[in-house]
Amino acid sequence: MKPSFVVIAMAGLLMATGTASAQSLSFGATLTSDYISRGVSQTGHDPAFQPWIEYESNGWYAGLWASNVAFAPDNVEIDLYGGYRWAMNATSLDVGYARYFYDSTGDASGELYLLVEQGLGETAAINGGIYLGHSGGLTINDAHIGFSASLMPNLTASTTFGVTPGSMYYGLVGLSYAVNDNFSLEAEIHDATAQSTRLVVSTDLSF
Repeated sequence: MKPSFVVIAMAGLLMATGTASAQSLSFGATLTSDYISRGVSQTGHDPAFQPWIEYESNGWYAGLWASNVAFAPDNVEIDLYGGYRWAMNATSLDVGYARYFYDSTGDASGELYLLVEQGLGETAAINGGIYLGHSGGLTINDAHIGFSASLMPNLTASTTFGVTPGSMYYGLVGLSYAVNDNFSLEAEIHDATAQSTRLVVSTDLSF
């Protein structure tokens, strides 16, 4: 299933202004009360621990993301991803590919993705994305649009609405508070065609 790094975490990475011109290695982890992907819990509404690491050079990037899951017989998901990020003024573009692996099932699937973000002044942005599966031909696995706005220093509100195959809809509204440059707190209300409304709280640590 879609990892949260391409649904939520990528939104923060797309806020860069200007073309990347240096190499960097970043890493971190998220502790969340429920791993939600496209409106559906991947952990049976249990908590999840999600470490990640990423290398970037002149806009090109590659990374690894992991999480515990509850897909019998699988208990661990590991995602390898890579692509290119480009930004000019208030417009950002991210195109890449992600491959998903599980501890028992093994190589499960892969997706191409395209993410776009457009800044609206200094405190708001609109974003959208599409994810394409390629097994047996290209299929649209997910399409979404979102909006974020800074309410006050360190506090950001966001909302996302998406659709998946079979006319399954999902949406979320959330608040994120940046305690400092490395640590943030998040609270999100998720709703979907397949599952009932629920609150998810998370902590994110990154370096």
